[in-house]
Amino acid sequence: MVPVYPGYSPAETQRALKRREPPNYMGTFSSAKRHVLHTFATTHSPLMKKRALQYMLSTECPLCQGKRLRPESLSVKFAGLDIAELSHLPLKRFADLLRPYADGTHTGRKKHDAAHPEQVIVAQRIAADLVARLAVLLDLGLGYLSLERSTPTLSPGELQRLRLATQLYSNLFGVVYVLDEPSAGLHPSDTEALLAALASLKQSGNSLFVVEHNLDVIRQADWLVDVGPAAGEQGGEVLYSGSPAGLANVSASQTRRYLFGEEKPPTRPPRTPSGWLRLAGVTRNNLNELAIAFPLGVLTTVTGVSGSGKSSLVSQVLVELVAEHLGQTIEADDEQEGDELARAAPIATGGKL
Repeated sequence: MVPVYPGYSPAETQRALKRREPPNYMGTFSSAKRHVLHTFATTHSPLMKKRALQYMLSTECPLCQGKRLRPESLSVKFAGLDIAELSHLPLKRFADLLRPYADGTHTGRKKHDAAHPEQVIVAQRIAADLVARLAVLLDLGLGYLSLERSTPTLSPGELQRLRLATQLYSNLFGVVYVLDEPSAGLHPSDTEALLAALASLKQSGNSLFVVEHNLDVIRQADWLVDVGPAAGEQGGEVLYSGSPAGLANVSASQTRRYLFGEEKPPTRPPRTPSGWLRLAGVTRNNLNELAIAFPLGVLTTVTGVSGSGKSSLVSQVLVELVAEHLGQTIEADDEQEGDELARAAPIATGGKL
């Protein structure tokens, strides 16, 4: 209970307390710490959560070293690694670690295995299932991802291939798959992995309906439906339906001009940069101690395979460092997935403008 004496100075309040003078008001105060923690844990308002986060700091737990598990759970290890250490491994290394157990060629604990053959069988079956699941991800070029990567940190291309990997492993047949521009945001090398996944689904006895603009994907189609001839009110007409080669005879098709190499993009002389925007020591997601210079006054394109760090560099690091240099603040996206404390923790280090 906190007694309140309106109009009293601190010294007068102390004297009033010694005299046990009746206060004008008696209320409860639970402490600022309890108020902040209670607000963060119970409120459904993104704004209130954001306000509470201003007084909270995410740090590494000294007991679990940031692994978020009790010591009893971390004491259970596989191949000398606990579950948190396994989650740090790239999928390719994790698959290599599991493969000897799946093949039955692991000879690490001969005495234990001889005494407990049933455990060997269980471990072999689980490892074989995991290796089969990982093989699909590796075939789609996702071997560099780690198990601990959260969904918001993945690129659109990575998410697309993860969804396809789930369908490939399910071994379903007789299913109709409808894909809306699956190649969107993919590098040409990633498109090859996408085409291999689509071919695998087709060979399993499934039907694929793909809405697509990518010419490499269009050329792989067994049946092509071209809609046009233009956009908006000038569209909506089926210009062609048949094998891709037959589209060459449809003069009204815009797709035909590019699919068969009739339309060549115009060449333009590059502009001279008016200045340079230099970043150094950028570390975030797949970026590690990156140094880069962006030219100003020109059109700059950032390319690379899916998951190489394009979005992290341009949409996150570049925007944040420029805003910080200009003294501006960037409002956090309340709709972003993931844990609020994890989002509040810094995930880019060493970056400077």
